[in-house]
Amino acid sequence: MASWLSRLCTPHGGCWVWVLWMLFPLATQAQFATVRGRVIDAADAQPLSGAAVVVESMDDGRQMGTAADDGGYFILTRIPPGTYLLRSSFVSYLEHADTLSLDFNANVALEIALQVDEAQMDEVVVESQRGNSVDQGVGVQTIRPSMLARVPTPGVSADLAAYLQTQPGVVTQGDRGGQLFIRGGTPTQNLIMLDGMPIFQPFHIVGFYSAFPADLIAFADVYTSGFGARYGGRLSSVIDVNTRNGNKQRVVGAASVAPFLSTVRLEIPFVPERVSILASARESVIERIAPDIIGEELPYRFGDRFAKLHAFLNRTSSLELTALHTFDEGDIADTEGIPNLLRWANTAYGGNYTYLPEESPVLAQIRFFVSRLESSYEPFRSPLRTAKAQTGGVEAKFVYYLGESVVHAGLFGRSYSFSNRFGEFENEEFLSEGGLYGDVRWQVNDALRIEPGLRMHSFPSRSKISFEPRFRIDWQPPRLEEQHTFSFAWGQYRQDIIGLHNARDVTDAFVAWAPSPPNRPVPKATHLSAGWKGWVFDLFTASLELYRKSFDDLAFAEYGGGSQTGLLINPVDGTSTGLDMKLEFLRSDFYGALNYGLGKVTYLPNNSANLVGIAPERVLPPVKFSPPHDRRHQVNLLGRYGRGALSMSVQWQFGSGLPFTRSAGFYDALDLGQPDGAFHTQAGQPQLIQAGNLYDSRLPAYHRLDISIERQFELPRFRAVLQGGAINVYNRANLFDYDLFAGRRIDQLPFIPSLGLSVEVK
Repeated sequence: MASWLSRLCTPHGGCWVWVLWMLFPLATQAQFATVRGRVIDAADAQPLSGAAVVVESMDDGRQMGTAADDGGYFILTRIPPGTYLLRSSFVSYLEHADTLSLDFNANVALEIALQVDEAQMDEVVVESQRGNSVDQGVGVQTIRPSMLARVPTPGVSADLAAYLQTQPGVVTQGDRGGQLFIRGGTPTQNLIMLDGMPIFQPFHIVGFYSAFPADLIAFADVYTSGFGARYGGRLSSVIDVNTRNGNKQRVVGAASVAPFLSTVRLEIPFVPERVSILASARESVIERIAPDIIGEELPYRFGDRFAKLHAFLNRTSSLELTALHTFDEGDIADTEGIPNLLRWANTAYGGNYTYLPEESPVLAQIRFFVSRLESSYEPFRSPLRTAKAQTGGVEAKFVYYLGESVVHAGLFGRSYSFSNRFGEFENEEFLSEGGLYGDVRWQVNDALRIEPGLRMHSFPSRSKISFEPRFRIDWQPPRLEEQHTFSFAWGQYRQDIIGLHNARDVTDAFVAWAPSPPNRPVPKATHLSAGWKGWVFDLFTASLELYRKSFDDLAFAEYGGGSQTGLLINPVDGTSTGLDMKLEFLRSDFYGALNYGLGKVTYLPNNSANLVGIAPERVLPPVKFSPPHDRRHQVNLLGRYGRGALSMSVQWQFGSGLPFTRSAGFYDALDLGQPDGAFHTQAGQPQLIQAGNLYDSRLPAYHRLDISIERQFELPRFRAVLQGGAINVYNRANLFDYDLFAGRRIDQLPFIPSLGLSVEVK
């Protein structure tokens, strides 16, 4: 990374030359007036991302408008001199209005605090959902905390993980394991970020939960395909989570108790109006109380710790520091009374400095982070597997506001270290990455938006540079009676990191991160997606998306048939094609959704060049096969009804069977190379005998019904929520894993009732 930065940042100020060059086009706007600032919640100083800010000329009625960004910041540029009425509005908030007199070269900085409008909250929320549901194109969705509350979970706090699993194109292997497969990609091909920090494995071992509970999230941008040049280093998807800030007005807190997870949250205005601290701690209790509730052990322990300091340094700059720690452990098989322990833990630290200069319509951000994952797995009759992955980096980002259009540009650098052990196989490797990117959100007119982009991604360890073009177009035909959006997205992506898993495991319970093989090209993906979103009969929002992802030079890794076999890697090419459909019904007291995903993932071995360490007899035959995350059909039905303080949520989900490799049995292999004939007296290592072709069979279908009922209680200083419900209401025996050595089936969670209580100090 240092050598890469030296090419951009010369001792004579090369970095500043680059930045000044990027800012040069903005100098021509200096003769006009500029209005900048931020929009916040008057109650707790939370930034209101997406709030509308409009100035209207009181002379001729001309209007200019924009929306606040992730931090609540906005800029309006190229405003002719005159007198203007400024209005700011946001969902469920009272409108703010003010009068401005602007001269040439005027530069006005504002802080707009909006008050909540309790009387019209329900109606406004519905109208907002109507607008937002079709504003974004294919493959992208902005998720708000209120949306997470629609999904029933065995706990009082809603969670991003449970919501994501309701979306078409998102495949999970069930209620355990902590892995998501998005539109044909693997978990290690997902870029998951928290306040700009990449998190390796943030989903907990019990699949309802992640490190992203609803009470910490401001919003999350989820790109299932076709993401722009601002994101890179992953082949499949992006989950960009932004947390909210702590209350800057007064001390508030909350606590909850539920069978699966209990939570404590505290918000402190360290410097009133300026600096806040938000801290949260969550820990599971199910492993202690499961025998009393359902009469069997659920040996899963998990939780997380989160802290964030946010400071408004002045009206045009802010600083945030974020820290996260998660931990998961459990016995996922319980074979013959011997535990099969799976553990992982994430630790991440990062910061983000945002500056909105008074002289130019540009927002500058500097981010830095360190993120680490440690995991281990000790299956029955197999040696311990361990893995460590760590990354650190820095990014400088610039956002230029050009009327209704926006330009993003930035440069980044990061490094990785990996240390893995699989039985007798051990390795430790390092790599670095860096590059530049730029994309334009060009609002051609009210109906057409075009977003071209280009990312230059350097891989110094390979002495290679890739250029990754991206393109998106969104069109809203103005003459149609209802609001409709037609979208198209295309892009190329590269990732120098792979996930190592045991291809002979029925499920991907343990995944290790590592660099891709050095003697092969960097793995590459090409995304192509098209779709439509709109209103139907003024009652339903609907969307239809077609997608195709082509993968080149993936590294398909396995540990072989037994514990002594070394790491085996085969190059494969692949395709993922599918159709995602959503139908939503929105009213102030009822929400209903029907989501359907149709997908197909295939791999084809590419044996044009064998990899180092691969025995010829281990090279996969050139026959297409479907990897273990190929779910052809999935259906999700979701409904939520609320009237007054009472609400009820119901969810039914179905997934067709996933592929697996059949086994004909196993034998104990002796190590004949031991000195003095010691193999005569020592036990051998188990080796599986494969029956048929790779992944030529399917597991049984998966389906489950969950329900929850909530009652809210409003008191002068407190708000309480009492929740009751159950998961797997009809006690479906869904398969989670199968121990091939013991010939024993391991099922997913049975019927589990729940009762939870949360209390929040207002």
